[in-house]
Amino acid sequence: AIHSFILDIDDEVVMNHFSKEEMEEIDQTPGPVIPELAENVTDCLCKFVDKTNLNEIRKIIREISFDDKYNFEKDHDVDYIIFAIHALVREIESGKLYNDNLEAWFNVHIWNFIFDQAFGNVKIISVVRGESSGIASSIRKNKNRKLGTYRRMGHRGDWILRSTGKGDNDEFGAGEAGKNWKDKYGTKFLKEAGLKLPKNLKDMMMKLMEKVKWNPAKYDKIQTVGIIHAGLLMVMLYLDNPKGYICRIRRSELMEVPDTPEKFSSILTILASVLNLKSRIQESFKAVINSKENQDKRSFIDAGLKKRKYNHDQHQLTICISTPEKKRKDNNGSN
Repeated sequence: AIHSFILDIDDEVVMNHFSKEEMEEIDQTPGPVIPELAENVTDCLCKFVDKTNLNEIRKIIREISFDDKYNFEKDHDVDYIIFAIHALVREIESGKLYNDNLEAWFNVHIWNFIFDQAFGNVKIISVVRGESSGIASSIRKNKNRKLGTYRRMGHRGDWILRSTGKGDNDEFGAGEAGKNWKDKYGTKFLKEAGLKLPKNLKDMMMKLMEKVKWNPAKYDKIQTVGIIHAGLLMVMLYLDNPKGYICRIRRSELMEVPDTPEKFSSILTILASVLNLKSRIQESFKAVINSKENQDKRSFIDAGLKKRKYNHDQHQLTICISTPEKKRKDNNGSN
């Protein structure tokens, strides 16, 4: 995605063009500030550290489960952790994690309780599944559309994080899924992590930055997020614009959902990562929703009469470049 001014600091091919000092600067330049996880969340996760006996894990779940004193606003994230751990225990006990499951099976049995359920207390954003067409990427693809031509569809991801409502919906993240994991050099992973998802995330970023009218105090707080699911493995991607005209992609470590009691602790890191991702989305949403212009007598007099003048000196990003398509060959081998 480097042709669309997206720099992936985990792409060895791209980063080989920079010196050690330059790579450190690219990596360590601060991005949007994210709140730390609440103490009750980290305390809950710590109760399950190094636990490998499923019956012992069930006992802890019973001890910390909520009664009639449950507070949705305060306790949701802890309740989500308890729910996800209990669901995973049941899946491990069933033994079906070893089956040759399809992508849809993983979405229903694994990623729903790990990812979708984390957003239960975020009413203004929903996880839209089912190959939904992206709004932001559709806007970019139709920038030069003229009457009489077909409207191009946006990128179809496996899920999209989209604001709710019937108005101008914003998008904050997307995901790609598959039923198998080969390795980080597999064709599917290279294409999704190195091209499809970064471009989709930048399209979303562009729309959000336009929403805040390219205000530096606002867009410095905005980032978009992505996840690639492959079987029981997942990796997160974060796109921001810390400086200049280049967007930066940073990846998490590769994380694996445990399929045996002996590897159970790995789910704790995944759940913490999902909650941190949710915090990033919430901070981006706050930056966008609080970007209303000042209202005064002059603004009311001019309301609806004229559009704001375009500022040619204003910092703006360039849109993603269309990925070149290879010419197809016919049966005779000619183009």
